Amino acid sequence: MTKTVSYLGLAAAIAVTASVSAPGAARAEWKPDRPVEIVVSAGPGGGTDIFARVVQAALTKNALLTTPILVLNKGGGSGSEAFNYAKD
Repeated sequence: MTKTVSYLGLAAAIAVTASVSAPGAARAEWKPDRPVEIVVSAGPGGGTDIFARVVQAALTKNALLTTPILVLNKGGGSGSEAFNYAKD
């Protein structure tokens, strides 16, 4: 039993090491071509709105995106207004 557990632990350690150290798949870098919209499903001034604006400020301050970042408040309908806007 102990030998089996040891082999399982060793196999798990090897699998984790291989997956972490393997190079990532080659892919094209994503660049937005229009303004990025953060859709908030609540009215302005709430906790979700404040958090979205903090994220917006951090992305802008650190120049992580070159396009404008907009926070859109779509309150109402228990979030269905925001969902429908994001879906379309």
